[in-house]
Amino acid sequence: MIKQIDPGHQNSIIKVLGIKIQTMLDEGHLNSVEVELIEDVARLAEILELYPGLPETVIKKILFAMSYFIDENDEIPDIIPDYGYLDDVKVVSWVIDDIRNQIPKMTRA
Repeated sequence: MIKQIDPGHQNSIIKVLGIKIQTMLDEGHLNSVEVELIEDVARLAEILELYPGLPETVIKKILFAMSYFIDENDEIPDIIPDYGYLDDVKVVSWVIDDIRNQIPKMTRA
């Protein structure tokens, strides 16, 4: 599935991602899993912004994680209270762990 991700859709994926996150925040009542998930997905978006020259495989993995999070009808539908985002957490965590060594180290000023 990752191979099918088109990096040319990065801007549209990020746009929908922003809408999804804002909707979750507007609805309120976020549990700790959902808060951590939002932080992790935002971190992935930041990585794309800070490092536009990443290898295509890394970009595709990041966009896959974002697309999975955006999809409300993934393996565990997001509408299921307390459980709907558990699969999203695993996918996002897997991508973060997988790309960790492929992201340039940030230097402190």
